[in-house]
Amino acid sequence: MRALNTRFEDVQSKIRQSLQCAQAVSITTDLWSSLRMEAYMTVTAHCINADWEMQSVVLETKQMEETHTGDNIAARLCQVADSYQIQQDMRVAVVTDNAANMVLSVDVLKDSGQWPEVQLVRCAGHTLQLCVNSAIKQDPVARTVGAARHLVAHFKKGHKAKTGLKEKQEQQRVPQHELIQDVATRWNSTCYMLERLLEQRWPITAVLSDPNYTKRSDSSTLDMTTEQWNIAQDVTDVLKPIITLTELLSQENNASISATFPMLENLKKCHLVVAHNDSPTKRKIKLKLVEEIDSRWKLHDRLMTTRSVYITAAVMDPRFKSLSFLEDDKRDEAYIAVAELADRLSAAAGAHRGAAGAGQTQDTDEEDLEQAPKKQKTDKEKDIAMLLCGEVADDEELDVQGRSAFDEMKDYLQDRSKGTTSGPLSWWKHNQDRYPRLALAAKRLLCVPATSTPAERIFSKAGFIVNKSRSCLLPKNVDMLIFLAHNLSKVD
Repeated sequence: MRALNTRFEDVQSKIRQSLQCAQAVSITTDLWSSLRMEAYMTVTAHCINADWEMQSVVLETKQMEETHTGDNIAARLCQVADSYQIQQDMRVAVVTDNAANMVLSVDVLKDSGQWPEVQLVRCAGHTLQLCVNSAIKQDPVARTVGAARHLVAHFKKGHKAKTGLKEKQEQQRVPQHELIQDVATRWNSTCYMLERLLEQRWPITAVLSDPNYTKRSDSSTLDMTTEQWNIAQDVTDVLKPIITLTELLSQENNASISATFPMLENLKKCHLVVAHNDSPTKRKIKLKLVEEIDSRWKLHDRLMTTRSVYITAAVMDPRFKSLSFLEDDKRDEAYIAVAELADRLSAAAGAHRGAAGAGQTQDTDEEDLEQAPKKQKTDKEKDIAMLLCGEVADDEELDVQGRSAFDEMKDYLQDRSKGTTSGPLSWWKHNQDRYPRLALAAKRLLCVPATSTPAERIFSKAGFIVNKSRSCLLPKNVDMLIFLAHNLSKVD
């Protein structure tokens, strides 16, 4: 225990020092319950270091004995930020799910005056979950998913059915994959379940029609109709690119908040648009998804503020800076807002500038200039290309002396380099000397993750630590073990 405490204090001191050197910090948080039904609140911090790398660390995982009200959650977040000496003007955003108490906690933080510029970012993964749930709860999709679950459960529980499936797979030379049972709280698992069923359709049908493995009375109730098989295909066709979108937005090592609105708009424009040959079910799913996405993200709300971190971060992403999803007047407002932020940050930072990029070339990353040899793209790579809708162009040299943030913004918007392959952080690493004021704004805006996945991933790590044989761990030891398990490799 002495060794554990010593190591914990050492790592905590290094993280505190690292966060104090950051220009901006965003927070993700969520609540979870242990095997003993003890509630814990996990808080993670995210910032961009001097080398333009995203840094994600766990700050604490402490027991939440008080009621989970917005006031209590806000008080806990204040305690964590103060304990790590994160300055008030460095606190950019809190990323959490759509729970009412979490949303209220951010409002409390704003009203308290201790987090004057903090913005609430609702987890994109959780919001997409709500959108997809609304789409697949419609009939006849809901009945098809129910039939699929019943069919998978039969093969999961019955030893004879499992044996028969393996035999039919060998006979038909179909990949010997097990069926997947979905989880109600994870819509992507429903997509994976249907996709696996479609792969194994004919071996399954053969087992159900073979009296050696299935009773005749069960065969008619278990097998899915031809219409249901077609609906399952429609559902997987629509949802697979959305799985790719969720994976991209859940990345911890690159900027994701800047891509949220542009990717959603590209998804609607390129994938969810209704085609003339779409089946009625596919058309119904697409229309419902578009309706839910517009409603939950308020993409077409004229009152949507252009100072939202989603929009201002998109300005700082060279792939999406044109803001094609906004009207002209809103677009200009967003550019002005970012330029004002850059001027304010530059004035606060003073005349002193670090020499982190002194040895860097002013040209665009070679990765953006060299064309890779053409190769066939996988389905997932095609989905990523559709979501990004980016193109690579040449860069040009600019005179950086004596320019205001508004001058930098004008030159930045005319800059043709996109950084599609390397991402926005790599682009800014190679161009921060050309746009020094905007680079300050970029570090502040791009450090916000689009999802609360970083906090939720700690739940999985906690499950290995607080297991059945260690269920009596004291809460303070749970905090230290999770803290060290996640942060040790990052600090060392």
